[in-house]
Amino acid sequence: MVKGERASILFHCLLGSGVLFSPVTASAAEWSRTASVSAGAVYSDNVNLSDTAKQGELTATLTPSVSLHGKGGRASLDLTGALEINGQGGNTDTVNPRLQANANAELYERLAFIDLSATATQNAIDSLSVSGIDNLSNSTNRTTSYNYRISPYLKSRFKGIADTELRYTYNELNHSENNLSDTSSDEFSLSVASGPEFADWSWRVNASDKSTDNSQGEVSEFRTANLLLGYQINRQWQINGTVGTESNDFTSVQSSQDGSIWDVGVRWTPSARTQLEIGGGERFFGTTKRLSLTHKSKRSVLTASYTTELTDSTTLLSNQVVFLATDEFGNFIPHPVTGDPYLITLDLPSIGLSTFVDERFALSYSVRGRRTTLTLSADMSEQTYQDSTREVSTMGLGASLSRTLSDKVSGDVSLNWDQQEESGTGNRENDFWRLQAGINRQLGQKTNLRFNYSFTDRSSNQAGQDYQENRLSLTLTHTL
Repeated sequence: MVKGERASILFHCLLGSGVLFSPVTASAAEWSRTASVSAGAVYSDNVNLSDTAKQGELTATLTPSVSLHGKGGRASLDLTGALEINGQGGNTDTVNPRLQANANAELYERLAFIDLSATATQNAIDSLSVSGIDNLSNSTNRTTSYNYRISPYLKSRFKGIADTELRYTYNELNHSENNLSDTSSDEFSLSVASGPEFADWSWRVNASDKSTDNSQGEVSEFRTANLLLGYQINRQWQINGTVGTESNDFTSVQSSQDGSIWDVGVRWTPSARTQLEIGGGERFFGTTKRLSLTHKSKRSVLTASYTTELTDSTTLLSNQVVFLATDEFGNFIPHPVTGDPYLITLDLPSIGLSTFVDERFALSYSVRGRRTTLTLSADMSEQTYQDSTREVSTMGLGASLSRTLSDKVSGDVSLNWDQQEESGTGNRENDFWRLQAGINRQLGQKTNLRFNYSFTDRSSNQAGQDYQENRLSLTLTHTL
């Protein structure tokens, strides 16, 4: 069985698992269902994404999509899926599935539970090479990734003193391209947390053992045990910290992947709308820092975060968000071509087997008026690979503006800049600019027409990696 067939079977099995959950809650659950179909035409003046072999092409697209949400007393299901069918041909796939499904069920009252999740989406294979932002271009640097996760667990509560959770998680990630390695992981975890009897004090003991292997026979193991402590000084201030140990086994140029873990931090909550938490510590690879900030008002939302994690591309791809239906204010976010609630992600790493330290900073500010919403964003990441001297840094800035022009017409415009730099094992530098503008016209209660224009400018210090592209698209979406 070839890899593509196997991934397709896994994908349909997970779709079936969502159907299997339906009878569990059919009698008592609250259900909401939506379905739509989008038909469009996209013109690109540089479908080859090349500076020397430019070619214009008109592509037809058809995208049926469905959302199913249900919640009952003992089970819940959230499923959103879409199937993009295009007339691109050439080196790209003409059928591209997208799925995000999450399900939970209580198997035995207040004791045994199970979580299920599945995703399918398209990603760049090498994030530092030309790939385009979707599959409507002649690029071979893209793959469809299928992920599913099965996680049964047991929970118990000891009379307000402690809550326990014992969990097993199986995760599998497959790719449609045969030259990419598929991965699977098994993880056992135990958590014992303080109950309400401890009042101002809080504590949690965590232990986990995770083993990951791939189709090339490589195995990585990660074991951690730690104790988290927190003390609520007053309504506004809490101090917290972590002590523990870890024992890892993965390909690395470092002499040791083991060591102690410690972290100290403080949380400030001056009001129900504002929370700031900062902290820092150390692991075997060096200093760790963390930051979390949220401030909300009636018309604005400010968020900021900084994290330091030991991870790999499999973990990030398995946890990525495929669909983002609403923004901070609950406004619908459409894909600029299909009109579906689709999230474009540009800061994922290249697909590979390496473990790396990932430091990430993200900042976002949104302000909403009566008819206009403005969002400003910034992000940075630094990936230090453990099996070589390779380092990859990314930086991005973005601004978007949406405005309601009338009862039936709305418009939006956005500008994004991204920069990538690779050092150590390579020396690649890329700059990426993208301007997008669109207008939506509601033709009826269930029908919407969208016109979109985008301009992309990519420059690189590598030969053959520069291009400019203009795109025009017209999409008609009908809700069934």
